[in-house]
Amino acid sequence: MAARQKKSAAGVVAGEVPAPSAIPGPTRQLEIETKLELDPDASLPPLAKRKRLAAVGIAGVAEPVTHHLDAVYYDTDRLDLLRSKITLRRRTGGSDAGWHLKLPAVDGARTEIGLPLSAGDGQAVPGEIGDLVLGAARGRPLVPVGRILNERTVRHLLDAAGVVLIEVADDHVTATSLADDRTRHWREVEAEIVGGTREQLAATVDVLVSGGARPAASPSKLARALDFRRPSLRRNKSAGDVVVGYVARQSELLIAADRAVREGDPAAALDARTICRRIAAVLTVFAPLFDGGTPSALRDSLRGASATFDGARDVRSARQRLVDQLTEEPAPYRDRARTRLEQACAARLTRAADRAGLFLTGPDYLTTLQALDDLIAAPPLAKRAQRPAARELAVLLSAGWHRLAELAEAALADPSRTSPLQEVGDWATTMRYAAEATVGTLGPDAAVLATSLEELQESVEEHLDARRAAELLASLAIESDTDGVAGFIFGRLHAIEQNLAHAAVDDFTDAWDRIEDGELVAAFGH
Repeated sequence: MAARQKKSAAGVVAGEVPAPSAIPGPTRQLEIETKLELDPDASLPPLAKRKRLAAVGIAGVAEPVTHHLDAVYYDTDRLDLLRSKITLRRRTGGSDAGWHLKLPAVDGARTEIGLPLSAGDGQAVPGEIGDLVLGAARGRPLVPVGRILNERTVRHLLDAAGVVLIEVADDHVTATSLADDRTRHWREVEAEIVGGTREQLAATVDVLVSGGARPAASPSKLARALDFRRPSLRRNKSAGDVVVGYVARQSELLIAADRAVREGDPAAALDARTICRRIAAVLTVFAPLFDGGTPSALRDSLRGASATFDGARDVRSARQRLVDQLTEEPAPYRDRARTRLEQACAARLTRAADRAGLFLTGPDYLTTLQALDDLIAAPPLAKRAQRPAARELAVLLSAGWHRLAELAEAALADPSRTSPLQEVGDWATTMRYAAEATVGTLGPDAAVLATSLEELQESVEEHLDARRAAELLASLAIESDTDGVAGFIFGRLHAIEQNLAHAAVDDFTDAWDRIEDGELVAAFGH
């Protein structure tokens, strides 16, 4: 009798390439683990009948099982994924063969996204994963960069009922860098939570360390295989180092937000928008620290990226404002207007999301990410950037303050005009983010300045949001899908939003008076 062929959960015969509809979708799981290492010939510390383990509810150890694992790791030729603390592999052998994308740890836990080996086209990275890390890869192709062979012996630590709590994997690793064919060998021990707790994991690690294990030389097998070390920024007190260090930290946050946007998280788009504005702000206020036009070109690109994310934000803001106001209207009128409003906003959000999606996969955005990396790796700093940060950053903030004062005076001369008011709001936002970037250097004074600027920024944003909501209502009122009842309510709300826009101008005037009279801002003015 012929041997029975193993089938997947989808009923696909092993070795066959299933139809696209039969390939399971991505799986997600959290990994909480600790990596250790042992000398190659050392004995694994005994795990059975240990008082330390019994004290936390670990009652026994299952028989060891050995797996032969063969993994090919993918990255760009510049190792962009690894620099972003992301690894991608295609692994055969073991109980979880397939494609594995490991994301950066959050609170000690890493998310692993998995796909079966049948996903993708042979050795090519599956689109579901490639699309997710397009920003992290900076748009560059993903190619094999390393191969890791692993003789893994797994021991499961159990509770009294036989439930697996902790997995201890004893790995004998042979790793090859595909760029230079250099091979390394080492032994690693991983302790990972399966159904247990962090306390049980900590106890397991204690037992392993007491028996001779030590912290792993690298948190990533691939990083060790490629002898990769994340570049470290200089940490001295020069103005240039402070600014470049801030840009580098924000860049990491941008890549994380980028990935979350691609996963469909609507809040992440707001995060990406804010991060782009923060980086653009420091490249604007502190532009004299750089030579050439690189910061200005990059700044403009980041502002363009931020503007792309503004579309969805503006629609959501207007919708929420108007939904809140509709609660005051009589039910029969309110419900008709609410239905029409939701339909219109949903259509506008879809169009905004489509524009953002095209932008995220387009060359302009991906080139911006590459330019940001280049600036961080080799910043074109001017001589001025070598000066002490505390004084030089304060001088540049003071110059920015003088410009803000000029813009505010122009706006107050004719408060009925929105354009000058928007210029003040934009520059106040820029100054606020620049001030926040210097809090670590300038201390509480910079924090107080940033808070004052935020109040000014919010008053202008309230004015602009009210105007946008009024414009949306005016547009809806004349659209063919809006009936008379909804149009009547939209007219009432339009009047309310106009009044709110005028009131926000008064709030702006009051906020500016408070800022201008403040002692700290007076010091910056001098």
